[in-house]
Amino acid sequence: MTWLTIQTIAWCLVGFAVGALAAWLLAVMLYPHESEVVASAGEPAAPTDEAGDDA
Repeated sequence: MTWLTIQTIAWCLVGFAVGALAAWLLAVMLYPHESEVVASAGEPAAPTDEAGDDA
């Protein structure tokens, strides 16, 4: 029965590591890096095209 406990703990650790890696990769891809945010802060914002101007 000890082998089952060890296997369960090992697979839980593997699953946690895979989930943590996936969450980290997702966060890195979705959120901008701090250097990009600082660099774009000095640039003027692009003009937006509002649909209400034509009517």
